[in-house]
This record gives sequence, C-alpha cells and structure tokens, in this order.
Amino acid sequence: MNKITLVASFAFLFISSIGFSQNQRIEFKPRQAEFEYFEYRNDSIFPLKTPISNTTSRVFESKLPYPIIFIHGLNSSSETWNTSTDYYDTQYGFTFGGRFDFCLNADNNNTTTNKNFYPTAGADIAAFESLVQNGDYFYVNFNVNPNGAVGTTVLSNQSAIAKQGAAVRVAVQRVMEITGKDKVILVGHSMGGLASREYIQNSYNWQADNKHHVAKLLTLGTPHGGSNASDNLLAFMTGTDVSSEAIRDLKTTYYYSGEGGHFLFGGLEVQNSSSMNDNSYSPDFYNSDINCNGIVGENIQGLNQKSIDNLIDFSCVIGRITNAFGGNITTDGVVPEPSSNMNSYLTGLTYPAKLFYFNSGYDIIENHTELPGYPYQMMQGLDEPNFKELAYGITTNKIYIGYTTVQNPVAADNDYYKFTVTDNVNAVISVSSIVTSSMNGTILNSAGTAVGASQNNSGATISFARALTPGDYYLKITSTNPTSTNYTTPYQFNITTTLSTNDNSFGSFTYYPNPVKDILHLDNIALSKATIYSVIGQLIDTKTFENESTSTLDLSNLESGIYLIVLENDSQQKTIKVVKE
Repeated sequence: MNKITLVASFAFLFISSIGFSQNQRIEFKPRQAEFEYFEYRNDSIFPLKTPISNTTSRVFESKLPYPIIFIHGLNSSSETWNTSTDYYDTQYGFTFGGRFDFCLNADNNNTTTNKNFYPTAGADIAAFESLVQNGDYFYVNFNVNPNGAVGTTVLSNQSAIAKQGAAVRVAVQRVMEITGKDKVILVGHSMGGLASREYIQNSYNWQADNKHHVAKLLTLGTPHGGSNASDNLLAFMTGTDVSSEAIRDLKTTYYYSGEGGHFLFGGLEVQNSSSMNDNSYSPDFYNSDINCNGIVGENIQGLNQKSIDNLIDFSCVIGRITNAFGGNITTDGVVPEPSSNMNSYLTGLTYPAKLFYFNSGYDIIENHTELPGYPYQMMQGLDEPNFKELAYGITTNKIYIGYTTVQNPVAADNDYYKFTVTDNVNAVISVSSIVTSSMNGTILNSAGTAVGASQNNSGATISFARALTPGDYYLKITSTNPTSTNYTTPYQFNITTTLSTNDNSFGSFTYYPNPVKDILHLDNIALSKATIYSVIGQLIDTKTFENESTSTLDLSNLESGIYLIVLENDSQQKTIKVVKE
C-alpha cells in the first residue's frame, strides 16, 4: 500500500465516523518528489525532518490524548521546532507524523490576495502532498514556493494571517483524519500563535461539523497585541519585507497614522495619510485586503475584538531578557509584554491562559527566536488541563502518558482527563512510572464529586478500583510537589473496565462464608486470578490460580472491614463484596 492509499484509507474511515463532507477536501498541487525532503536555500540544500517511511506492517497508536500541530512564525519555517521535537523523540519516544506544506502566495502577486486553494485560477494558497502518517505531532510549513520547493522566494511565510488560518483548517482536518482523534493541540511560535487564533476565532474556518476541534492552544512569544519590531533595523537584519501582508497584520500601531493595527484592533482597509500609514513612502503595504476576500475598503473587525471559545486550555510562554543586575527586561527582543500575554487582550476568559517564562541573557533578538528550542518551557505550557471543564478526553482500556510540571504560580499540578462508561463496570485505575515524590489519583463524577477517596502513590505506582454506573467521569491526577525535572519522565496510566454483570460462566458460582473469619471458598468456577481491594479502592493483594473449579482465599491476615475482590477467568471478571470479621 503506498502512502497516498494509506492516507486515503484513514481519511475514509474518519470521515465516515464523524461526518466530514467531501466538499471540504482540497486538491494537492503536484511537485517534484525531492522537494518534499530538502530545503533549497540560495546555493545550498538542507535535508528536512521527515517521518520514518511507512510500511504496510506498521502499527502505531499514540499514548497522547491528542496529536500536536506545530506552527512557525514570521519569515521562518517548520524546521524551527527541530531542537525541541528531536528531544521529545529521544526522551519520550515521540513519533513525527509529517509536515503540511502550504504556499500562501501561489500566484506570486503581492498586490492582490485571496483565500482560494489550488486549482482555482489565481488561487493564493497551494497545498502540497507529503508523507504523513499516524504520529504524536505534525508540522505546518509556510516556507514554500509555488512549485512546492521548500525555501520561499515569494513571501509565502510573510503572507496574511487570514490565509494562514485557512491553511490551519486544512491541517487540523487532515491530522484528525490520519490519527482518528477528535481534537488537536495547537502550538504556535510568534505569528504562528495568531494563525492558530485566526482559525479558532472564525467559525468559517472550522470543520464541516461547525466545530474547531482544538483542545489546547500554546503560544510562544506570540504578539497578541502586535509588534512594531519592523520599525527598527530588525526587519533589514532578518530579511523581512516591511511592505508584506504579515507585517501589515502584526502591527500594534502604524508609525505615522498612529491608530491600532487593523488586523488585531479593527479599522478600514484603506491606506492614506490617516489610515494604515506606516512608512515614509507610498504605498505602505503591497495591499490592504486584510481579510483576503478580494474586496478592499471594508471596515474590519479586529482579531482582539472577536470572541473565543472559553473551553480551550490556553498557555503562553513569554520571553524575558535578564540583565547584568539580575533583573528582567520585559521583552524577548521582538515582542514586548504585555503583548505576549494573551490575557491582556482576551479579557474575561473563564480559564485565563497559564503563563510561563523563559529568561535569557543579553541575546536581545535571539531570545525570541530561541523560544521554540526550549523543551522545558514548552512542556510547562503543554501540561494537561488543571480544570475538569477543560479535561482531555480519553478512552478506557488504553494506555496513556501524562506529565508533571512546575506550575506558575508554584502549586500542585492537577491533570484532568475525561472518560465515559456505558455499562455498570468495575474500573481499575493504574498509574506507573511516577517520579514525583507525592501523587494521588481520584475519580470524579460528572458533577465533580469524588467517587471514593483519593489514592496516594506507593513508590512509583498508584492502583485502585471503583464500581461505576453509566455516565461521564473524570480522572484527576495530582502531583503535590512538582520539580523542574519531573517533566523528563512521563507517568503512564490506564483505566481498565470490565462488566460487573454476571454471565453464564458465573451462573453457578458461589462463595462462602460471608462474613468470613479466615478462609473464603470460591466454588463452581475456574478462576485465574483474584485481586483484593479495600472499600476505597486500595490494592491489598493478588493471588493466581491454576483454573481449579474450587478455590480458596486465605483472608486471615486482613484487618476487619469490607473488601472488594475482583475475580478473573479467561473470559470475564466479577467483583464480589466480602465482610472480614
């Protein structure tokens, strides 16, 4: 099976399951095969990060609740993430799912703009097929030429944020198709964070079911309030075109006319002495069509004037420059605070963005560009939601991994996961590979009320059981004293459920006496294992059997009280309640 056939198979299964319409799918523009694997920069050729080639026997299932999509910033490329993702590959065994290449100026005409996709005549956006397969994370790349070669000469990675949001929609759709997951995590550096917001805050960018499917947004050095860095020598030093659509959209204020940047704060799509007047020469920008609809002169609602879904887990990594006296300059050299603080502009969020800081020395501009290469701060920002309303969705009988990170302000790290049961079940919760000194697990019902007491770790593990009726539940995992190194080792957890109802194999099963003083008899059933839990779900003991039809359990060492005993054979489990005298 070739890669295109494999992707199409995943797409068909996923579209069938959630009802995506075929008319949302885009056509890929052909390109030379080698363009997928190399970047052409001046006279040099650089290899690109590429997934391990797929095989027909490949079986992969991510242990993350949701896949991650990384989106780079202005005049940059997807390769900016390699330092951190290479660390994640080595440290956590992450799998790279592939790269989505988009040219955002496919007609190579800076004076007009649109959000049409190839093969529409004059389309500004062209998407190119790449090797993509099920993985833990994916890249979006705008550093692309109209012929599909990576290494743009047509300002594709300096194009309008409205076009970037349209491309993110395609990437989100494809990632869900490939992975079979119903949500994604977006991580944006600099302008990539605004591209993510452009997708999230405009329902016309959403998927065919009218949902955005974003569980979390992490931004690193994103100018939520804009940046006027192009007003100094930075633009010349970095090869940024000050007349580009991206610079137009990133403005906090226009230099000469003084009003707020229209993409972020709203205003007329008109360039004159009192509107969008940023440069000492004319025209200021190649075009003024901020929303890229082919019509100029409209009154634009700014991104910071638009509402946003409050049930997204938001985080911001903010750069600061440490001076010789130990203080902090509240800028990363490109984006100042409070512009990099999402909470400054998306006010009134039910769950405000969590803020984390990267402090560096006298590197000025480099602080901003270094942010994607620091996995510690990124893992802080990627930490699981600390409110049940934002909980990541998981399924039972599957292994997941989660992370313990230092919070800001310093506090316990609460991680919430949501799951659903449709029958009366016995649920056994197991957490392993715990490296923090103190962790506990709790099951909450849909109202947030604990089902039984929380269970503390015993060394590197937690294990407890709960009898659950049909409904929605939350697993809350709390690390009470997280340290700065805990993130290097993820904890592993799963919720194993079995039906609590009888079937014919337990039809003639009996157990006695109950209450019991020492020996409990288990008759008329061939058992393989019995696991004893306290009434609050603490694991007490496990005993294995050789499938005898009559077995016994010695409970003489147990203290008086009520115990749950999970009995297992080759086909099912059954839980019984026993009173120990």
